[in-house]
Amino acid sequence: MSGWHEWLARRERDLRAPYGWLSLVGLHWLDPRPTRFADLPGEWSAESGVIRVKASVSDGLCHDGKPLDGVREIKGDAAEFVTYGGIHVETLIRDGRAGIRLRDPEGPALKAYDGPSVFDHAPEWVVEAEFTPRHPAKRLEVDTAQHGIHEVLFEVGEVRFTVAGREQRLIATAGGDTIVLVFHDPTNDDTTAPWRQLDAPLPVDGRVTLDFNQARNFPSAFTDFGICPMPPAGNEITVPVTAGERRVR
Repeated sequence: MSGWHEWLARRERDLRAPYGWLSLVGLHWLDPRPTRFADLPGEWSAESGVIRVKASVSDGLCHDGKPLDGVREIKGDAAEFVTYGGIHVETLIRDGRAGIRLRDPEGPALKAYDGPSVFDHAPEWVVEAEFTPRHPAKRLEVDTAQHGIHEVLFEVGEVRFTVAGREQRLIATAGGDTIVLVFHDPTNDDTTAPWRQLDAPLPVDGRVTLDFNQARNFPSAFTDFGICPMPPAGNEITVPVTAGERRVR
């Protein structure tokens, strides 16, 4: 189980990061009309993928470490556009819409976090699966945790495995140096989040080991401000997956 304990340690380290996913405290979608928000000074707008903020020195926003006085623009995603005290404001484009998201190391989700909530390690949930690749990868548009916003995944193949005597089939999507399984199962909205994901190593000779003890929650399980892809249609394991991370709220 040493690999599982190492995974838990990495998971906790990632979630405790000062500007990690648990630091999300706000999400605002923008349009051409300049808008002020209750949790952030300045006037914010976006048009044709360009995000714009207008502020004066008294607003307290900073850009490149200097007080913002006037207008600043940026096109596309930026991990840090401006700061407001300890808050980082990032820009994003999702599904053709422009927005800003706020990260605060003093945010409620991060301050309340007291470590991963997980099922006990279950050896029966380390399963061998067959992998059938898909060439070329198929583009999939899926819903996300934000109503009306879609995200694109790329189907790279299908995994087939058996648990509790029942055969399962899941679409695998691209994950860089892994494949990713985004899935539902009967524990969702009870002991687990509405859906979870599992990263697995790249298959070798049509085989891959799936360790569901490392199934993890999306940011949307912790915060209302995550933009997280839902499972592709039909990606549901038909038996309860009593392994991996549990529901946290």
